[in-house]
Amino acid sequence: MDVSGQHSPDVLNKCLVQYSITDVDTSISSWTVRKPDESDILPTPSLHVKKVIELCPGIVQTVDKDKRLPLHYAADASTASFEVVMEVFKAYKHAASIRDPMTGLFPFQLAASNGNYKASYSLLLANPNLVSSGIKVSDRKRKRSSSVA
Repeated sequence: MDVSGQHSPDVLNKCLVQYSITDVDTSISSWTVRKPDESDILPTPSLHVKKVIELCPGIVQTVDKDKRLPLHYAADASTASFEVVMEVFKAYKHAASIRDPMTGLFPFQLAASNGNYKASYSLLLANPNLVSSGIKVSDRKRKRSSSVA
């Protein structure tokens, strides 16, 4: 990350999308700071995300080259936990009402499409009018398509 913060969205987005521990036999002693008498405790993805947000609070409002916000990446990542999605959401709640420019979906829809129903429900509870706005869009499309036919 440079001083101007130009690459900062990439850092958080990589934390959101790429962080997953799949090999339970992986030795973590080489990358985890701990005292010799402490047990091995894996840092959670939400801790990493929390630290990035703490160090660069404006990062959650910054779009990347695809015009996506970190909440879009978090909600769209099938490996992102509920906690990770909520950390990003808490840092910039308005992002829940912004459609993903890649898919046209709201973050609650992205989360649901990846099976993160708890995050989807929580995002929707924060902005329930998104359901009615989605219905109105669908009705308008339906009316246009039936009048064209």
